Amino acid sequence: MLQTRCTHALRTLLAAMMLGVLALTSGCFSGDVNVVIHEDGSADLKTTLVSVPMLAELVEQSKTAALEKNPEAQVTPVEKENMSGYEISEHFKNVEGLSTQDFFAAHEGKNTGITATKNLFYDDYNFDLLFEGNDDQSGAGAFASGITFTYQMTLPVVPTSSNADRTEMDGKLLTWNLGKTLTTGESSKIQVAYRIWHKGAIAAAVIAVLLLLGALVFYILRRRKSAEEEPQQLIEDVPIEIHQEEKQ
Repeated sequence: MLQTRCTHALRTLLAAMMLGVLALTSGCFSGDVNVVIHEDGSADLKTTLVSVPMLAELVEQSKTAALEKNPEAQVTPVEKENMSGYEISEHFKNVEGLSTQDFFAAHEGKNTGITATKNLFYDDYNFDLLFEGNDDQSGAGAFASGITFTYQMTLPVVPTSSNADRTEMDGKLLTWNLGKTLTTGESSKIQVAYRIWHKGAIAAAVIAVLLLLGALVFYILRRRKSAEEEPQQLIEDVPIEIHQEEKQ
């Protein structure tokens, strides 16, 4: 709902604002969605929205919508150059929990959202997100330079694939620049796939295999030793007959 309200409200305001006023501002709106995925499968979401005073209502609506959906979200006032707004922080016990946010939602026939395939030794995650821009382009392109919007994702592993605009930290930090998309009638796909290995399960399996091999080796050696001792025991058990003649 946060992204939907933000996008729809911005569409109306962008079309209504005077181009001359916007041309005098170095920036009028900035949005950042930052997700950190942890190795245990949990996720932290931080959404930062700031704007010039004329767009303050948009930021307030977005903050209210976020708190209505998650009363436990932490809201911190922030300032950036000539803009002010809020930083909204949320924690999710698992990646799938992000799907409750419109930014990560699936849209039938358009994108699949967040999907996870879980196995004994690893989990495969796939993000197929859709960021939709402004359908009403009346005047929007003239002040597109004053609007920035980025989506950033930090992973515990290097992704198997992604369409990020920029990567850092050996490929674990991915960034998509969506400001242009926000002010046009276009849509942008955000796609990334990664695999998290279950180190605990792998370690337990390795230990179990080693114990099994150890038991097997012990059994083989025990059998071999028994086989070597058996002929000797047979020799010792053979009765010795003493004939009468030998006694004389």
